[in-house]
Amino acid sequence: MKKVLYSFLILALAVACGKDEFKLNVTVSDADQLPEGAVAFLLDSKGAALDSTAIVDGSFTFTGAANPETMNVVTVKYPEKGARDRSWRMPFIPEKGNFNASLSKEEWEMPGKNLTNEYDQFQKDIQAVYADYREKAQAIPDDAEEEAEALYDQTMEKIADLSKDAIDKNPKNYIALGALQNIIYDVDLNELEEILSKCGKFVGETESIQRIHDCKVAEVATGEGKPFVDFAGKTPEGEDVKLSDFVGKGRWVLTDFWASWCGPCMREIPNIKKTHETLGGDKFTVLGIAVWETNGDNTKSADRMKEKEMTWPQIFVGSDKTPTDVYGIVGIPTLILFAPDGTIYKRGDELRGEKMMETIREIINQ
Repeated sequence: MKKVLYSFLILALAVACGKDEFKLNVTVSDADQLPEGAVAFLLDSKGAALDSTAIVDGSFTFTGAANPETMNVVTVKYPEKGARDRSWRMPFIPEKGNFNASLSKEEWEMPGKNLTNEYDQFQKDIQAVYADYREKAQAIPDDAEEEAEALYDQTMEKIADLSKDAIDKNPKNYIALGALQNIIYDVDLNELEEILSKCGKFVGETESIQRIHDCKVAEVATGEGKPFVDFAGKTPEGEDVKLSDFVGKGRWVLTDFWASWCGPCMREIPNIKKTHETLGGDKFTVLGIAVWETNGDNTKSADRMKEKEMTWPQIFVGSDKTPTDVYGIVGIPTLILFAPDGTIYKRGDELRGEKMMETIREIINQ
């Protein structure tokens, strides 16, 4: 009796140990084309090797602990293969179960119902929307700005609908994370937290999602009507300076967060320059905040100032992310208009483009 019970326990343990595992059998359909020395690898989402195995008679197998919260990549490597070579490569969400797949130089296939296929179809649907947008956008005349904006808004709405639907159907696996990354910049804090509340805990704990969530919290804390938050930096001449040296001193201050390498920032400079030259004086001034500088010392920021004739005051912060963190800035250029008493009066797209000067003129002359 004891032997029977012991055998039963061993069997139960074996079943339990295998219930959260995956087994992926891959057939290389064009194995005769593989270069000498080719080896199959299973990579994590960051490209680190989790496992590797020889390719025997045109096939190989990977097994491991199932974790549908992550994305793996199956790839074939060989000595001459470069980092940008995407051949013999396929995604794989390591959910529980046994899976068969075929892999060729340009394509892969994993028959049946599985998360990998579902995620691949989601990505194809997203790319189809973008392809349709590009085709229609090319047909819009350059001067038809309203039509172009309407098309863009419609496209983003389609992307949001597809992504939210994918999240609703797969809140507890990697598809939710991949879909959320499509829309996270476009949802406000309340909607983001609502989405996270129905997703697996791992989604909200992902570093990139956490960072953007924290930025949205900071953005709300520094929204219109809120007091400014101070930070420190250097003048282009190397002197210590703070935001409070300019803001809250009785003048309207348009603050431009920019970087020397940022194309959209450079395209905004003519509008800022025109606004500064037209409205600058006792009531209004412009202040630049040079952020996210790759070399950390703002040398290229100073060069851009000379090149673009940016004559307004600047605060250089190098690679210090404090200014953008406290104002919840995830993209630049970002423009914030501070009232004379230091409160945040307006921030966002209304302050950008050709409408910048007239928007600010109307505000400061109220």
